[in-house]
Amino acid sequence: MEHLHNLFDGSPNGLLLFESASATAEWRCTFANSTARSLFGLSNPKGLLLDEIFPKHVAEKLDGPPTTTVTADAVDFFIREINRWVMASSHRTGTQMTIALTDITFLKEAATTDRNLMRLYKSLSNSLADNEIILFDKDLNILLSEGSPRFIRLGLEGNLTGKNLAALFESNPFTFLGEYVSKVFGGERAEVEREINGKFYKASVYADSRDDDESSSPIVGVLLLKDVSELNKKQRELEVRLQQLDRSNRELQEFAYVASHDLQEPLRKIMSFGQRLSRKYNEALIGEGQEYLTRMNNAARRMETLINDLLSFSRVTRSDLKFELTDLNQIFDEVIADMDAVERTKAQIELPGKFPTIEAIPSQMRQLFQNLFNNALKFVDPDRPPKVVVRCRTMAGTEFPETYALLPEKDYCTIEIEDNGIGFEQANAERIFTIFQRLHGRSEYVGTGVGLSICKKIVDNHQGTIFAQGESGKGAVFTIALPFKQGV
Repeated sequence: MEHLHNLFDGSPNGLLLFESASATAEWRCTFANSTARSLFGLSNPKGLLLDEIFPKHVAEKLDGPPTTTVTADAVDFFIREINRWVMASSHRTGTQMTIALTDITFLKEAATTDRNLMRLYKSLSNSLADNEIILFDKDLNILLSEGSPRFIRLGLEGNLTGKNLAALFESNPFTFLGEYVSKVFGGERAEVEREINGKFYKASVYADSRDDDESSSPIVGVLLLKDVSELNKKQRELEVRLQQLDRSNRELQEFAYVASHDLQEPLRKIMSFGQRLSRKYNEALIGEGQEYLTRMNNAARRMETLINDLLSFSRVTRSDLKFELTDLNQIFDEVIADMDAVERTKAQIELPGKFPTIEAIPSQMRQLFQNLFNNALKFVDPDRPPKVVVRCRTMAGTEFPETYALLPEKDYCTIEIEDNGIGFEQANAERIFTIFQRLHGRSEYVGTGVGLSICKKIVDNHQGTIFAQGESGKGAVFTIALPFKQGV
C-alpha cells in the first residue's frame, strides 16, 4: 500500500482517496498526493470531509446519489487562490471513492481566447465589410483571415490561417506593410496609403486585446486593407469643384463689394441733383413734375439702402475676420442699448438670466442679433403691444435633425428669439432667408430683403444653423444654434 501511495504521490495529476462507513455516511479523506495538497493549499487533508476540501456545489456533484454500482462524475471549477481551473472526476465503488484532479487552465484560456478572437473578428467584419481583415499573433502567424477582395492572397488559394504574414509580404507588391505589422505589438499604430499597379490602397495596422479586460496587454494584431481608388477619385473631383466654388464665391464677393462702391458715386450725384431741383425749382414744377421728382428721390433713397445692404452682405462673406471668445451677455446689452426701435415701439424684451461665452466674431454677433431684433420689431401686430422673449440653452448636435448638418460630437449654444408680431406662413420659412426675398410690399413694410440673409450667412460662417417657425397672425420663433468652439 505504501508503494502505491508513493507512486500516486509522484503523479502530475491530483489524486484523493475518500472512504465512508456506509452508503449514506459522509466521505472522509484518507489520502491526498502532493499535487492535490498543492492545488488546495492543504498540508494534510487526511480526515477532512468532502465538502471541507471542495466547494459545496462541487462536492454535491462528485458525491451524487448513493449507488452500489461503479459510477463516475466530473465537474470543473475555479480555484481563486491560485488562479487555476481544475477538473475533478470521481470514481466510486461501494464505500470508497477516488477523485482525480486535472489542471485545465490552458484549455479554458484557449477557449476564452478563441471566443474573444471570433467576437473581435465578427465586430470588424460587420463594420468594415469592404475591408480585407487579417488577425495575426506576435509571431506574425495569421489567426483569422476572411474578406473581399483578398489583396494579400494574390495567387494564393484556400485558407490563409496559420500562414506567416512576413512570408506573404516577401513576394507581392504589399511588401511595405511588413515594416508596420512588425511594430504593432510595441504600441505603434499605423495608417498608410500607397499606389500599387495604378490603384490606391489604404492600410490600418494596430494591436488589440483578445480579452474583455481593457487593461490587458494587446496580443493580437489587426491588419485592415481597403481599395480606395474610387474614393480617392471622387475626393479629387470634389476638391476641384470646391476650389472652383471658392474661386467663384471670391469673385462674386469682390464684384459685389466693388460694384456697390462704384454705384455709390453716380447715386450720390442723382440724389444731390434731385435735392437741388427740389430746392430751386420746386415751385416751378407743378403737377406731374413734382410727382416725378418725388418718385425719383424716393427711388434713389431705396437704391442707397439697397447698396448699403449689399455692402453689408459682402462684408459678412469675407473670411479675414478672426474668431475670439465672445461674451454674449455683452453683445445683447450693446444691441438693445443701440436700438431706437425698442423705445419707439415700447416693446417688452425678456432675456434669460445669463448667456454663455462662445468662440465667435464679435462684430458679426452684434449684426446677427441686431438684425433679428429689428425684424421682430418691424413686423409688429398693431392690435397688441410688441413683446420679444429670448431663451438660451445648451444642446448636443445629436438633438438636431440630420438636415441641419451639425456635428454630433459638438455642443451648441441654442438661442430662441420669439415675437408676437404678424408672423408668416410656415411654407415661407426657408424663403425668408434668401437674399432680396420679401413677403410684403414696400408700401406695407420698408426694407430690401437682405437682413435675414445676412443672419443666415453669419450663422453659416460660424458652422451653425438658423431656422424659423411661424404662424400668420400669431408671431414667429427664430432659432439659432452656434457651436461653443470653432473647428473640427
